[in-house]
Amino acid sequence: MTAVGRLRERLPWSASRLLALLAVALAIGAPLRTMYYLSDVVGSPALFLVVAALSFVAATAMARVLRPTLAIAVGTVLFAGGLAAYLLSLSTNPAVTALLADTVSLLTGRSLLQIAKVRLWVLSFAPAPVFLTWYFALRRWYVTSTLAAGTALAFFALTTDAGVVTTLLGVVGVAATIGFGTLDTLSTEASVDPSRRPGSVADPDSRGDQPADDEGVDSGRRAVLEQLAAIIVVPAALSRLPLARDSSFSYDDGSGGRTVEGSLFDAGESITILGDISLTAAVRFTVEAEEPRFWRVASYDRYTGDGWVRTGNPRPYDDRRLDGPPGETRTLRQEFRAESAIGTVPAAWKPVRYTGDPSISVTNEGGFQPDGDLASGDSYEVQSEVLVSTPSELREAGTDYGDAVSELYTQLPDSTPDRVAERTSILTANAENPYETALVVERWLQEEKGYSLEVDRPDYSVADSFLFEMEEGYCVYFATTMVAMLRTQGIPARFTVGYTTGQRTDQNEWVIRGLNSHAWVEAYFPDHGWVEFDPTPSGPREEVRQQRIEEANADGAPVADGTPVSEFTPTPTPTPVPLTERNEGTTPTPTPTPTEAATAGTGDSTGTEDDGTGLGLPDLPSREEAALGVVALLGVAAGARRAGLSERAYRAVWLRYQRREDPETDVERAFQRVMSVLSKRHRSRHSGETVRAYLDAVDADERVRRLASLRERVRYGGDVSEEMADEAVEIADSVVSDR
Repeated sequence: MTAVGRLRERLPWSASRLLALLAVALAIGAPLRTMYYLSDVVGSPALFLVVAALSFVAATAMARVLRPTLAIAVGTVLFAGGLAAYLLSLSTNPAVTALLADTVSLLTGRSLLQIAKVRLWVLSFAPAPVFLTWYFALRRWYVTSTLAAGTALAFFALTTDAGVVTTLLGVVGVAATIGFGTLDTLSTEASVDPSRRPGSVADPDSRGDQPADDEGVDSGRRAVLEQLAAIIVVPAALSRLPLARDSSFSYDDGSGGRTVEGSLFDAGESITILGDISLTAAVRFTVEAEEPRFWRVASYDRYTGDGWVRTGNPRPYDDRRLDGPPGETRTLRQEFRAESAIGTVPAAWKPVRYTGDPSISVTNEGGFQPDGDLASGDSYEVQSEVLVSTPSELREAGTDYGDAVSELYTQLPDSTPDRVAERTSILTANAENPYETALVVERWLQEEKGYSLEVDRPDYSVADSFLFEMEEGYCVYFATTMVAMLRTQGIPARFTVGYTTGQRTDQNEWVIRGLNSHAWVEAYFPDHGWVEFDPTPSGPREEVRQQRIEEANADGAPVADGTPVSEFTPTPTPTPVPLTERNEGTTPTPTPTPTEAATAGTGDSTGTEDDGTGLGLPDLPSREEAALGVVALLGVAAGARRAGLSERAYRAVWLRYQRREDPETDVERAFQRVMSVLSKRHRSRHSGETVRAYLDAVDADERVRRLASLRERVRYGGDVSEEMADEAVEIADSVVSDR
């Protein structure tokens, strides 16, 4: 009995049953992977793993004793109970219409990460699909099982939380479950009713010790694997076509040709950090104000590891004055005029009143966003209350942030490496308060990291990668890393996007271009509010922007109103001091130590070091990509076997390469290799035809006849030696090479 046969006898289930259950695990594993990711982003996923494991255990225990109708009732109770627990946890009691509107928005592309209590939502949602999927799989109701897993996967695909690879992995699992499950069901029915077995007396095709039903099942499994490979390979091939490269078929991140401005403002409620990026010199706004500021557009509170999400829902602006910062402020009025179609309404922080052409909404963090796009020529006025706080006041602000602020703005993914916190603690060891900690981190990033728009985007944990493995980046990388570093120290911080001051064209007028788009940091201080910090080095940043303006001048590129770019004279405008009326005190010096230096080179690094040769190791595939690759390889192997390619490949290797064993075996195999060449060149040897007669019929040359003579001496004379084997192999090699 073969090794495969002995293994089959030891397994409690058939091979089809095992493959079907593995496929079910793959199908439910895709939504579980998404839920794990959601749980990891907002904290530890340990409780989610416990809930999922208990759901699997409950399904396994009840599969033998619980009827399917009762199982559906249990799943319904789990889902309804989870939904009720989630709704009761909300701080407000939204109307049914509001809940329905939120549900519709989720099904049309709104990420679950925009829900404040996403961890509780996952814990409430997970038990029902896990229980039903595994229960019905154990009951051999495979189609019903895929309905539960497929519905969960479809939901996460609609919310965009399941990526392309994860979604494809789930689709492969669903297809494999149906295919292997059908084979398992047929095998089970055949075992119950032997007359239906293909290898029974009723089946005249039964042959040998390999029953025909086993051959049919094996053929079915290969067919399923071939179909799964097609599901994986076809979209991958289509994604490389020019017409599909930027479509939903594409596996690419779509970052080619993106600008800083587009990556920040086209993203809407979420931002994915990109790699290489460019600048545009197009004029977006002209601003009239008494002083230059950072013209803020939006901020993001939830860090995902590779991007940012803004939680909460915007509310309509009702023309009432909004609350200003809690500290001392002064009023700043600004008038903006859109110079091209754009979907943002920048303003100095903190905006409290708005008057203008487009209607706006108020975001969850207190900023403004338009309800539609602004057309060229649209204008609006904003009144802002600018924070007036001295460094000494901020140093004495304390750490009484409040639970709501701390929970939302100190969040980090649980998978964030510990070395981020360790490095930050070392650097800020001399800081005596959160304000000094922020200044140290800001200064260290400005001095230690270079500025460049050409970077390789990390696969995950951007802050960790930028801190330890990258030498340069642009504003998104600097701001992301500073926010993460501050959060490791318990300091509330958020990622903010908008425009820098722009270029002064008159005493109180500035021109804002797309290349002024920027990202910076806001940190929270009790009794003062949000304070701006900019860790991106301003000198290199402005050099890159000036170079882009000069390129636009050389090209004669017009701005939106038809005036050449060159007529706007670039006037250096320093970054405004965003938080003080006067400069007081000194900034603590970062404290790198031997321990900190050693941390940078530890084995915790998830990337690869560049040895200067430019021949770095390729990035390893993710777990999902590796799983898809294994399935695709199995499918390709099954298809190759069906088409006879694997056997032909084996014959080709067998023909060209002869592994030496013993003289008698070596001579016989050499002879068979030559006979294979003759059969392809002339004809095969007939049954009953002697070797000599065959060689005469095909007019074999003397080498072949010599090899036949050696074989006769070995087979019939018992005369064999190493020299004879060497000669036989040499003859066979020469005949094969001449064919």
